[in-house]
Amino acid sequence: MTRTKKTVALLSVVSVTCLGIVGCGTTNSASSATGSSAKAPITIVVASWSGTNVTNGIIDQQLAQFNKTHPTIHAVYRPISGDYETILKTEFVAGDAPDIITLNNGGEAPTFESEGVVLPLNSYIKQSNFSMSDFYSGAINMFKSGSNVYGIPRDQSPLALYYNPVLFKKAGIFGPPTTWTQFATDAQKLTNPANKVYGLVQTPQEPRWAEFITQAGGNVMNSSMTKMTLNTPAALKGFSFFVDLYRHGVAVQPSQVGATWGGQALGMGRAAMTLEGAWAVPYLQDTYPKTQFAIAPLPKGPDNNYSLDFPTAWAITKDSQHPKQAWEVIKYLTGVGEKQWIEQGGLVTVRKSLISMHYYQANPIYHNLIAELPHAVPWNFPNGFNQYVNSTLSNVSLLAVAGKLSPQAALQELQQQGTTILANQGNR
Repeated sequence: MTRTKKTVALLSVVSVTCLGIVGCGTTNSASSATGSSAKAPITIVVASWSGTNVTNGIIDQQLAQFNKTHPTIHAVYRPISGDYETILKTEFVAGDAPDIITLNNGGEAPTFESEGVVLPLNSYIKQSNFSMSDFYSGAINMFKSGSNVYGIPRDQSPLALYYNPVLFKKAGIFGPPTTWTQFATDAQKLTNPANKVYGLVQTPQEPRWAEFITQAGGNVMNSSMTKMTLNTPAALKGFSFFVDLYRHGVAVQPSQVGATWGGQALGMGRAAMTLEGAWAVPYLQDTYPKTQFAIAPLPKGPDNNYSLDFPTAWAITKDSQHPKQAWEVIKYLTGVGEKQWIEQGGLVTVRKSLISMHYYQANPIYHNLIAELPHAVPWNFPNGFNQYVNSTLSNVSLLAVAGKLSPQAALQELQQQGTTILANQGNR
């Protein structure tokens, strides 16, 4: 599960909504009842996907604090339930999108940037002397196109290995695996089909198997995202390792143990290991407080120990009638509000200066997530790959896991389909 696919989201249905606002971001007129000629504060609507009440409450608190210190602006939060990207696109067509949205990783950010539905922020960054040097470069680069910056990072999370130390001890294993070989051996020892416990419980989605391709020295695409690179020996090595875990019966899909994603399977005691990001920490602590879990760096592959990273960012939409005021909100959320967002939301900061904050010292469960940051690689796809990311990658990998396609045939199919999309993009 990733935030990119909304199996676990960060934000939820809120008490503060965009009720009564016609054309988000418009200026409210003064009350005729009082006879005052002063204008009401400018309304700025902030939107993101729906999720947990915890993180929703943080956004509400942040905007309430912002409104107290910025009397000429009134920021409100509007969650989007359902298919976040599709709903936003509908609102863009109607000319009624929010002023500020969350840009997601994967193919969404490049799509919105290239289609001109979010504004370049360079002029606002320059005019307000907003420093970008404190942000991790990987998180910033995710939301850049050429020299233009389209989003200010909000949070991020590299993948890490979540495991159940109780199940490890029962299997005679007294530490997490550090190599692929150990990972496969431990997964076999931890698997007990009679008890519905498996070494790895994971949806075979692309962000998980691409992790193994990366650690084998390969990539799904080249660094400029202009060429598919799944037809390499390194890609085949990484993908085959992942697929073989399922074919050998030591890895299963969450649905096979009555769960919807790896984090839930871990909490249920069905998964000895799963690969997730920081979003799983508050979920496990709140939903399965009796289940012990620990986090370790990902086992190192034959070429490197890279981890895929999943940043998000705040961006200003083209429909905003008040982009200057929207920028003030973003400055607050990613500046003063960033520490609160991290402390209360249980997330990984995008600011290097906050890595040493007391919160992380008091919550060592995050140490190995943070340790992945120096070698984290942002997960991304170019414009035009939404369907490919949302369905094609998963559908083909499922066929490989089920033994209906060989790893080589699956990668060949994905290579061909991705190459076709790139060719069509180039002909537009």
